[in-house]
Amino acid sequence: MPRFRADRVAHRFDRTPGLPPAGLEDPTSDETAERTLKAEGSAAPPTPDHMKKWRKDYTPGKQCSHPGTSDDLDYKRLEVYGRSEPVGVKVHDVLNVAPKSYLLEKAVQKKEQIYLSHKREPLGKQYSRGHTLPSELVENGFGRPTPQDISGDPTKRMLHPEERIPPEYETALYRKSHSNFAPGEQRHRGYQWVDSKGSIDPGDYRFGGIVTERDVDGMAKAMNPAKDDRIPRDPIVVDKLLEDFREVHGEQLGQTKNLGFGQTGVDPKTHVFGLPSQRGPEWGTAECMGNYTAEEQEPDKDLGRSLKPGWRNIAPPDRMFGVPSIRKDIAAPQMKSVADHQNYGDESGAETLLYPPRFTDEGIAQEDFLYARNKAEIADIFQSAGFELTEDEFAQIYDKAMTLDPNGAVSVESFRRTLNSM
Repeated sequence: MPRFRADRVAHRFDRTPGLPPAGLEDPTSDETAERTLKAEGSAAPPTPDHMKKWRKDYTPGKQCSHPGTSDDLDYKRLEVYGRSEPVGVKVHDVLNVAPKSYLLEKAVQKKEQIYLSHKREPLGKQYSRGHTLPSELVENGFGRPTPQDISGDPTKRMLHPEERIPPEYETALYRKSHSNFAPGEQRHRGYQWVDSKGSIDPGDYRFGGIVTERDVDGMAKAMNPAKDDRIPRDPIVVDKLLEDFREVHGEQLGQTKNLGFGQTGVDPKTHVFGLPSQRGPEWGTAECMGNYTAEEQEPDKDLGRSLKPGWRNIAPPDRMFGVPSIRKDIAAPQMKSVADHQNYGDESGAETLLYPPRFTDEGIAQEDFLYARNKAEIADIFQSAGFELTEDEFAQIYDKAMTLDPNGAVSVESFRRTLNSM
C-alpha cells in the first residue's frame, strides 16, 4: 500500500468554467428555474420588422390590421379620412324647414296657378289634357261587356274553361277500377259490421272495452296478468294442436324460437344438426387425379400442333395466304357486269381511295399525265397552266423530253420533269 504524503495534496480546480455553480444563489441575480432549465441561446429569435405585418397576433385586446394597410401611416397625421368640403348649407338647415302657415301656403298656390304645368300636371293627380268624357263612359267604363251566353264566343271559355264536376256514380266507378281516391279520403272496404245488437256503423261506433270502474295498478297487471282478478284462474283445456301451432309460430319471451325440427332432449356437445353433404361415397378431386397414370395425365400430343403430314402449320416466310383484293393474275373481262365487284388491276386500290391524288376533284386521273401527246397539245397544256415559254425554249425542252422514251413519245409528266431539270 503506497504511503500518503502531505506534500502531494490535490488542489481543486473547475473543469467546466462555462457553467454556473449549483446551489443557492443571490436573489438579486437573474438565476431562475426557467433560465436554469433552458439552455443559453434557446429562445426563439424575434420576428423581423418587415415580416410582423404578415404574422397573426393573438394578444387579447389588441386590434389587428390588414397586411395591406399596415404600412399606411396617413392616419397618424390626418384627423379623418376623406376630402374636406367648404362650409355651406348644413344638412340640418335643409331638413329642419320652418313650418309654413296656412296663409303662406295659399299665397304660394295662387302664384303657381299661372303656370301651365301646374294646370296640366297637378301634384298627386294624373296628367290632364282638358278632355271631357261622356257621362256613359264615366258610369259604365270602357269596352264591351261580355254577354251572359258565351256559346257563340269561345274565347272566354278557352281562357277560363268550365270545370266539369263528375257525378257520384262516375267517381265511385273510377275509385273501384283505378283506386282513384280524393286527397285525404278514407278508404272504405265495404265491410258489414254486425254485433249481437245488430249492424254497426264504423263512423259512429267506438271499438274497444268499456271501463266501468277505476283501474288500479294497470301497468303491473299488464306485465303480470296473475294480479288481475278479472282474469279467470281456472285452467282452460285447449287442443294440443293449437298449442303446438302457437309454440312454433309465436316467439316466447326469453326463449329461442322453436323452428319445428323436433330435436328435443339431445346433447348439444355431441349432436350435430343438419344433413350430411353426401349420403354415400362419391368421387372427388383426389379420386379423379389418383386413378390416372403419369403417362395418361400428360397433355395430348396434338395439342397446339398438327400430326397429319402436309397439314402442319409451317409455311415458307415469303408465302402469303388468302386471295388478293386486286386480281392481277386474272384477265379482266371485255364486258364487266355491274354486279362484279372484283378489281382486275384497272381500278384504284384502297390507298387511292384513302389518299386521293391532287387533281381528282377536277376529274383528272394519274394516267392522264402519262399518255403520249403531240407537240401542239403539250404546248397548249403548259401555256394554259401559266408557263410563258418562247418557241425556241419549248422546242429545246421538247426535244430533250423525247430522249427519255425509246419510242420518242412525250407526255405531260416527262415534259414537266425535263422543264424542272432545266
